[in-house]
Amino acid sequence: MENATSGVKRPREPNDELVELQPDHRSQHVLEDRFLKPLLTRKHMIKKKVPYDHRYEEYVIQAGLFGVHQIGHIPADHALISALVERWRQETHTFHFPVGEMTITLEDVAVLLGLRVDGDPLCLRTDRNWSVVVESLLGKRVENSTFRPRSRVAINISWLSETFSACPEDASDVVVQQYARAYMLMLIGSLLFTDHSGDSISAIYLPLLADFERAGRYSWGSGVLAYLYKELCLGTKPERKQFGGSVLLLQLWSWERLPMGRPRYRRNVAEPQLGGEDLNLRPPLGFGWFGYKQFADHVTCRVQDSYRVEIDKLNDGNVKWCPYVDKMHLLPPICSESNYLWRTTAPLIHFWIVEMYNPGRVSRQFGRYQQIPPALRDTVESLHDMQNGTGENWPKIHREYLQCWRNREDMCLVDPRPYDSSQHEQYMRWFSNASILYLQNPNGVPNTYSSAKSLRQIAASIIERFQDVADTETRAFGRDLLHSCKEAIKDLLEPVNGEYNIFAALDNALIQQPAVAPVHDDEPEPSNRRARGG
Repeated sequence: MENATSGVKRPREPNDELVELQPDHRSQHVLEDRFLKPLLTRKHMIKKKVPYDHRYEEYVIQAGLFGVHQIGHIPADHALISALVERWRQETHTFHFPVGEMTITLEDVAVLLGLRVDGDPLCLRTDRNWSVVVESLLGKRVENSTFRPRSRVAINISWLSETFSACPEDASDVVVQQYARAYMLMLIGSLLFTDHSGDSISAIYLPLLADFERAGRYSWGSGVLAYLYKELCLGTKPERKQFGGSVLLLQLWSWERLPMGRPRYRRNVAEPQLGGEDLNLRPPLGFGWFGYKQFADHVTCRVQDSYRVEIDKLNDGNVKWCPYVDKMHLLPPICSESNYLWRTTAPLIHFWIVEMYNPGRVSRQFGRYQQIPPALRDTVESLHDMQNGTGENWPKIHREYLQCWRNREDMCLVDPRPYDSSQHEQYMRWFSNASILYLQNPNGVPNTYSSAKSLRQIAASIIERFQDVADTETRAFGRDLLHSCKEAIKDLLEPVNGEYNIFAALDNALIQQPAVAPVHDDEPEPSNRRARGG
């Protein structure tokens, strides 16, 4: 938009599309120096609740959950998780860092947890008699203590622990399978789909385990990622106190790619691991972090503020964009199975949850050329508002999204161009003007988005006022002020893709001459001082 009389373009605001929901985002509290407690995550020591028995192994492998079993419980770093959630954007389903966008992808789920990506989505009917389901699949009579009060689907963990504490030595195959289901239900509810209850696990996952071979054909990876995306989006709300989903996956992803809070890797991946020569029995990459003894830099307890500062200091030199390249040959086949699907754009589905998957926003994580992403493809608001509930026919409700998943092979991003660092500057210029790069103020580094936006507005206001000045002395003072502004902000406000260039406007204002004769104290002020020529 131009001022018809001055010929000076008015500034265009930075692209707010990527931070449209900022007013109701946790990071806004940080920017305003308001205190936020770290998010709480649920803790379960699975094997202490429902002990593992070697007789379960073949069924856990068939169901596609053996990698998760091998990793087991890793203590959660609540401060790290909270600091990452502050960087998550619901608008893009990516973390916004000073180095650009990053996210957890289907590759990360497959490589770190050993979960199948290809297969049917986790989307079954929940309009069932859950007492009948539990009794038929776990082989135990349903008592009043089986379900949480006022719920017919949330199984009490205490009931699972007491009922399946030890599989009888003389148990038949059917009984062993029932105990194996109880163990896998604990794995699922504690490591993959944790909710906020703290004392129960949903029975909706039991029908997935009715047939172990059929269970192994589900896309556990896409379901886990859908659930985690949902929890990340919910976690950005300032009033949120708890965080669910696969905290294990989020923490392992951060340790593999980012430097903050990373413990020393327990094992050398080049050394023989569990499973020996049988690649199918080898653990996924996440197993290497199990049982770590020491954090990097001898730090065993971190706080949220320190993580914020470390994230603000991220640069290309300390981020691992493609950490798995030289390790894939050491991992079980399931970790690389159908790897072309890691770049599909089909939506991720988990029962009531549908979340959009945008791998093109993080092409650099796949070693591909990172272009400025196309228009956003966000999850529609009505889907985000859906809550966990029973009594629904989810396959019918999500029919159109399930069809997209069936076409997942046809929806893969194909860009043969490798990542090109020489072309990355254009992307970073766009991104730095479109998002929030910094939350703290490490070493005097300003918040690019909020500072740039404010400086654009201030500079535009000064230019506008400068057009009104006719007094020679005041105009000379204003010229010096404009020059100082230009020098102070030139590193922040570079032109991006032809959008409004504040420097050109400043230069234009500096060379302009007053359009009318000076106004003297004894002369009346014009009624419209902005109506000037030239």
